[in-house]
Amino acid sequence: MIEWEVGGEKPGESGEETRDIVGMEMGTLFPGEQPTLVDEELSSVIPPVSPPPFEPNEALETGFSPENPSLIKDIDSVYKDLSLDWIQKIELIGFRNYAHESVTLGPGFNLVTGANAQGKTNLLEALYLISTTRLLRGRRDHEAIRDGESRMAVSVWLRDTDTELRITLEKGGRKRALLNGMSMPRAADLMGRLPSVTISTADLLLVRGDPADRRLYLDLELSGLFPAYLRAFTLYRRAVEQRNALLKHSREHPVSAMQFEPWELEIAQAGAEIRQYRRRHVEELSQEAATAHALIGDGEHLALSIEAADSGDDADSLREGLEQTRSADIARGSTSLGPHRDDLSIWVDGRDARHFASQGQQRTAVIAIKLAGIPIGQRIFGKPPLLLLDDMLSDLDANRRQRLTDVVVNQAGQALLTCTEAEAAGPHILAVARCFRVDQGRVYA
Repeated sequence: MIEWEVGGEKPGESGEETRDIVGMEMGTLFPGEQPTLVDEELSSVIPPVSPPPFEPNEALETGFSPENPSLIKDIDSVYKDLSLDWIQKIELIGFRNYAHESVTLGPGFNLVTGANAQGKTNLLEALYLISTTRLLRGRRDHEAIRDGESRMAVSVWLRDTDTELRITLEKGGRKRALLNGMSMPRAADLMGRLPSVTISTADLLLVRGDPADRRLYLDLELSGLFPAYLRAFTLYRRAVEQRNALLKHSREHPVSAMQFEPWELEIAQAGAEIRQYRRRHVEELSQEAATAHALIGDGEHLALSIEAADSGDDADSLREGLEQTRSADIARGSTSLGPHRDDLSIWVDGRDARHFASQGQQRTAVIAIKLAGIPIGQRIFGKPPLLLLDDMLSDLDANRRQRLTDVVVNQAGQALLTCTEAEAAGPHILAVARCFRVDQGRVYA
């Protein structure tokens, strides 16, 4: 997974574990990595932070006001009037191994089969890209451009409103998002316009991976569901970068407390907002995941919880904590408190799934957590989000596969599933699916 880093290592975590979607200090990418949705949101509006050029006791000049705008507090009101549309057609130009291909999808299940390395997952990844503005695989955006091509484009037309969503990328450039042919300020502005639930083998990092992998999952989910979350997260990341710049600068030059206070207030307000959204979402997610797990598992109980890295549950306590740890943070050169240090805990029968669950239990837990996004999206949007299921059925035994397909058929709306062989999808899905075969970057109905 590709994340960013804010702050140094937490006791018990490696540097890898501290990577997060929030953003690495000074906005610098790890070599070969792909910017996250928040980084695109920021870099289009606010230039990257440079080492502070100011003299001691001067304010940090960035052109960005550390004032927190009014954020949406009533989570239930977000998107309450939005009607989710089905995909009518997807077009790929120069994407992965596709030269130019257009596919008309059915409003229900769409089953894509074919041998390995023919383009099944590439087709699914194109939908994931439109939904999240991220690649499902690979660390660099330009890896998605077909060999020999200089640019790529992925377009999706929504069935009910004739809306076109498009992402384009040229070598050496940045992703551009377009809505009905009009360029949007940031690629991240597509977030929430095509909500999706994606289940793939890479999702095992949700259990086996580092805390940053689990935070990334939550941040992507919540950014797609609630625009206010992405807004709060953008403000938070920017404030942490500015505070970190001051921390480093203060090692050699006097910096007054008054210069830290605006950014610490911003961190505290936006951080409390982030934790509010995460906590409420995880409570709902835990209930739905437990229900899905009971249907596809072997009798174990699944539970989720947020583990905060500090006691700053509200803005005041987080701000006080930042003030108290300021001296220690100056020594380490990074911010040690805040939601960029939190973790999502996954429990199977009361035991930490990361350390005590078998591979089969971990896989089942991940699928249940992802499936929980379907009823949650249903309540928010009025229709189930798009389901993208990438070659997961073949990894399950016959009993689990049958239970999973039963759940998917009963809960999903529009879905795209990939399998090497159509029979792996099972008779229930085959009975209702529109079937496609992929061969060397061409799609045949």
